[in-house]
Formats: sequence, structure tokens, C-alpha cells
Amino acid sequence: MVQEVLQSCHDSLKGGHQGIVRTFHRVKADYYWIRLYADVEKHMRSCPDCRSSKSRPQLRRYSPGNVLAERPLHIVCMDFVIPLPMSRSNTALLLFQCAFAGFVMANAMSDTSVLCVAQAFEECVYRRFGAPSLVRHDRDLRFISEVLQAFAEMVQSRLRTTLTLSYRPQPNGQQERSVKTVIQSVRVYAEDPLQQDWDEIVERLVFRINNSQDTTLKETPFYLVHGWDAQSTFNAMAPSLKRGFAIRCLSLEKRGQPPARNSAEYV
Repeated sequence: MVQEVLQSCHDSLKGGHQGIVRTFHRVKADYYWIRLYADVEKHMRSCPDCRSSKSRPQLRRYSPGNVLAERPLHIVCMDFVIPLPMSRSNTALLLFQCAFAGFVMANAMSDTSVLCVAQAFEECVYRRFGAPSLVRHDRDLRFISEVLQAFAEMVQSRLRTTLTLSYRPQPNGQQERSVKTVIQSVRVYAEDPLQQDWDEIVERLVFRINNSQDTTLKETPFYLVHGWDAQSTFNAMAPSLKRGFAIRCLSLEKRGQPPARNSAEYV
């Protein structure tokens, strides 16, 4: 049973080969047993895919000019993952990330032209959350300016943009770490010669990243953006003990039998 749970929460697409802490919180949300953390750590250290695909993160220092986000979707970072093996004509992955919450949005692309990138920005960010105050990127200034101009022409709005310092890319460091996380997760599956649909897989991986607890913020990006947690399939399918007890108490009350003592604390 333990091994099946660990494989489901780490090895599968639902797990996405996340790190030890994130996998631990993922397992703890639905299961518990003695030495839970130790078993998670042991399983992760023995995972051949994680050993071959992941490396130690580099520590970065603070960089001047790094504007801090004040609320969700206040600042959105943008980056490309290219090239990737062709999957249904898609060879590039465009990533957007909320700098405040770490919420990631992804769009598989076969064409990285100005118009296509602008359309992806509208679909992934603007239609769902509105226009951010700042777009952070490390691409060529002229290319990004053309992208935002094309977007402005589509939605009749203006966005203020800022470039990552060319000599010090740390202002976009959070995005770089997220790109690295997505790349590592995609690589585990995309490098399999039988795996030819990374563009479908990436949506599941991004969902798992957004629902993994951030070790600094102590919340998931999904919760910070939406205000509630995404319900897991386990919680959706398993019967609710509290609700079941409340229904039983109501049934007893209708029959004239009082509920058990101290029942209020269970409802």
C-alpha cells in the first residue's frame, strides 16, 4: 500500500517527480503512516529518473532593480523552453508565472512568432486574470516590444514592461527556477522513446506544480491565486466522515433519539 501511494504521488503524472518536501506535503494531504517523511525521502532518493534529471539548485544573491510583486498577477514572468522533441507539431513551450504566488501557466507552441506569442499571452493570462501591471522577461527587447504591441492592438490596452538586467539574470530568477522544474519534469517523460505527447503531459505537470506547497510561502500557488485549494480525486471520491456523521445525527433527531454526547465537535 505504501509503495503504491508513493508511486502515485511521485512517479505518476499526478506526482510529476516533485522534490522531497513537495511530495511529502502531497502525500500527507490524503494519507498518514509512521515514518511517512522517511519513506518519502527514501523513495525519492532511489528514483532513477530524479537522479538522472535533477541537479543541485544554484544559490543566487539579491539583484538591484528587482521589483517585488505586491499581489497575485501583479507581475507576470515569461520565458520559452526550446527546443523540445516534436509533439503534434509543437516544438516549444511558452511559460508564464505569477511572480507573487508562483502560479505557472503553460502553452505548447509550433510557431513562436510575435503574433502567436501575443495570442498565447491573451489566452493564458489576460482572459483568465486580466492584464498584469508588469511583464518580466529576458528575451530580446525588440521582440518583446512587438509582442506587447500586438497584444495591445488585440485588446486595446497598454502594459508596462521591464527587462531582466543583461549582466545579472536574477530579477527573473524565480521564473528560471520554475522553467527548470518544468523542464526536469517534462524531460523524465519526453526522453522516453515511447512518449510522444509531452504537450499533453505538460498541463498535468503544471497543475501538480501549482498544487504543491511552496516551502517559503507555506501555501500552494493555486490557493494564493484562487483563494481555495483544488480538491483531490481522493477527497472527491472518498465519503466525508463529517458529513456522514451529520446526516446520521439528523436521522436520529427525526426519530426522537438524541445524538451521541459531544457530537458537535465532529460536525
